[in-house]
Amino acid sequence: METSQWLIIDATMDNEVSVEVVEGDPRDVADLGDSIRQAGWDQIPDWPRDLAGFEHWPAPGQTSTLTLSRAQWDLVISALERWSAVTADLGDPEDADQAEADRALLELIRTQLLEQGWTPR
Repeated sequence: METSQWLIIDATMDNEVSVEVVEGDPRDVADLGDSIRQAGWDQIPDWPRDLAGFEHWPAPGQTSTLTLSRAQWDLVISALERWSAVTADLGDPEDADQAEADRALLELIRTQLLEQGWTPR
Protein backbone atom coordinates (compact mmCIF):
# COMPACT_ATOMS: atom_id res chain seq x y z
CA MET A 1 0.00 0.00 0.00
CA GLU A 2 1.07 3.58 -0.32
CA THR A 3 2.74 4.83 2.83
CA SER A 4 0.31 7.76 2.87
CA GLN A 5 -2.49 5.19 3.22
CA TRP A 6 -0.77 3.75 6.27
CA LEU A 7 -0.99 7.24 7.79
CA ILE A 8 -4.79 6.91 7.53
CA ILE A 9 -4.58 3.61 9.41
CA ASP A 10 -2.28 5.14 12.03
CA ALA A 11 -4.65 8.06 12.59
CA THR A 12 -7.67 5.75 12.68
CA MET A 13 -6.00 3.55 15.29
CA ASP A 14 -5.16 6.65 17.31
CA ASN A 15 -8.85 7.61 17.28
CA GLU A 16 -9.97 4.08 18.09
CA VAL A 17 -7.59 3.70 21.02
CA SER A 18 -8.33 7.18 22.40
CA VAL A 19 -12.09 6.57 22.46
CA GLU A 20 -11.67 3.13 23.97
CA VAL A 21 -9.40 4.41 26.74
CA VAL A 22 -11.86 7.18 27.63
CA GLU A 23 -14.69 4.62 27.73
CA GLY A 24 -12.65 2.20 29.86
CA ASP A 25 -11.67 -0.04 26.90
CA PRO A 26 -14.89 -2.13 27.03
CA ARG A 27 -13.96 -3.92 23.79
CA ASP A 28 -10.43 -4.61 25.07
CA VAL A 29 -8.76 -3.21 21.95
CA ALA A 30 -6.49 -0.43 23.27
CA ASP A 31 -3.37 -2.61 23.48
CA LEU A 32 -4.08 -4.19 20.10
CA GLY A 33 -4.62 -0.76 18.52
CA ASP A 34 -1.37 0.48 20.01
CA SER A 35 0.42 -2.61 18.67
CA ILE A 36 -0.84 -1.81 15.16
CA ARG A 37 0.54 1.71 15.34
CA GLN A 38 3.84 0.40 16.72
CA ALA A 39 4.07 -2.14 13.88
CA GLY A 40 3.87 0.70 11.36
CA TRP A 41 6.50 2.71 13.18
CA ASP A 42 8.78 -0.33 13.34
CA GLN A 43 8.23 -1.60 9.79
CA ILE A 44 8.47 1.69 7.91
CA PRO A 45 12.17 2.47 8.23
CA ASP A 46 12.10 6.20 7.53
CA TRP A 47 9.14 7.03 9.78
CA PRO A 48 9.73 10.60 11.03
CA ARG A 49 10.49 10.92 14.72
CA ASP A 50 9.23 14.51 15.07
CA LEU A 51 6.46 16.70 13.65
CA ALA A 52 8.79 18.58 11.29
CA GLY A 53 9.75 15.29 9.65
CA PHE A 54 6.19 14.87 8.34
CA GLU A 55 6.35 18.07 6.27
CA HIS A 56 7.85 16.28 3.26
CA TRP A 57 7.16 12.67 4.13
CA PRO A 58 6.16 10.28 2.74
CA ALA A 59 7.31 10.85 -0.81
CA PRO A 60 4.48 10.79 -3.36
CA GLY A 61 3.83 7.20 -4.38
CA GLN A 62 6.10 5.74 -1.69
CA THR A 63 4.91 2.25 -0.80
CA SER A 64 5.32 0.13 2.30
CA THR A 65 4.69 -3.54 3.01
CA LEU A 66 3.36 -4.16 6.48
CA THR A 67 2.86 -7.45 8.23
CA LEU A 68 0.15 -7.65 10.87
CA SER A 69 -1.57 -10.53 12.64
CA ARG A 70 -5.10 -11.63 11.83
CA ALA A 71 -6.40 -9.89 14.97
CA GLN A 72 -4.60 -6.69 14.01
CA TRP A 73 -6.02 -6.67 10.47
CA ASP A 74 -9.49 -7.42 11.84
CA LEU A 75 -9.25 -4.36 14.10
CA VAL A 76 -7.93 -2.19 11.23
CA ILE A 77 -10.91 -3.21 9.10
CA SER A 78 -13.52 -2.67 11.80
CA ALA A 79 -12.01 0.67 12.81
CA LEU A 80 -11.87 1.92 9.20
CA GLU A 81 -15.52 0.91 8.79
CA ARG A 82 -16.50 2.70 11.99
CA TRP A 83 -14.54 5.90 11.47
CA SER A 84 -15.38 6.27 7.77
CA ALA A 85 -19.06 6.18 8.75
CA VAL A 86 -18.48 8.77 11.48
CA THR A 87 -16.59 11.00 9.04
CA ALA A 88 -19.25 10.63 6.34
CA ASP A 89 -21.96 11.65 8.81
CA LEU A 90 -20.25 15.00 9.48
CA GLY A 91 -21.72 16.33 6.23
CA ASP A 92 -18.80 18.51 5.17
CA PRO A 93 -17.53 18.01 1.57
CA GLU A 94 -13.95 17.67 2.80
CA ASP A 95 -15.07 15.07 5.32
CA ALA A 96 -16.96 13.24 2.56
CA ASP A 97 -13.72 13.06 0.55
CA GLN A 98 -11.87 11.64 3.56
CA ALA A 99 -14.63 9.09 4.18
CA GLU A 100 -14.36 8.00 0.54
CA ALA A 101 -10.56 7.67 0.86
CA ASP A 102 -11.08 5.58 4.01
CA ARG A 103 -13.54 3.29 2.20
CA ALA A 104 -11.18 2.91 -0.78
CA LEU A 105 -8.39 1.94 1.60
CA LEU A 106 -10.69 -0.53 3.31
CA GLU A 107 -11.46 -2.20 -0.02
CA LEU A 108 -7.76 -2.27 -0.97
CA ILE A 109 -6.93 -4.00 2.30
CA ARG A 110 -9.72 -6.53 1.88
CA THR A 111 -8.65 -7.28 -1.69
CA GLN A 112 -5.00 -7.73 -0.76
CA LEU A 113 -5.84 -9.95 2.19
CA LEU A 114 -8.18 -12.11 0.08
CA GLU A 115 -5.42 -12.47 -2.52
CA GLN A 116 -3.21 -13.81 0.29
CA GLY A 117 -5.78 -16.43 1.26
CA TRP A 118 -7.39 -14.54 4.12
CA THR A 119 -11.05 -15.35 4.67
CA PRO A 120 -13.42 -12.81 6.21
CA ARG A 121 -14.96 -13.69 9.56
